Amino acid sequence: MEKRNKIMFTFAFLILLVTVLYFFTDWFSKATGYIVGEDSDKELAKCLTEKGVKLYTIDNCNYCEKQKKLFGNEALRYLNYQECSSNILECSKLESVPAWEINGEISYGMKSLDDLRMLSGCP
Repeated sequence: MEKRNKIMFTFAFLILLVTVLYFFTDWFSKATGYIVGEDSDKELAKCLTEKGVKLYTIDNCNYCEKQKKLFGNEALRYLNYQECSSNILECSKLESVPAWEINGEISYGMKSLDDLRMLSGCP
């Protein structure tokens, strides 16, 4: 009978532990804005879009392609970017590409992901 009690106690403890970890990760995600288990590049792209940040690029631009590759294909889906080749009017205010519009100001050239975090205030 004692062996059965040990097994039941261990099983109950494991269920309690999993439940506590689940609620902790949920709280942690809400408190910090960091989604546990999601890619940080994707989260950065989502945050940039939520803050109204926009990337301007053009076809056949090596730096533009390198800038987009920093995010990767998965995260790029969440990034707000404009291909200037297809919308010349929206890009007429630009001097060069790649260009980032952050907080209403234009910043030219390639930016590292850390630079974008700093400029935008994204985590």
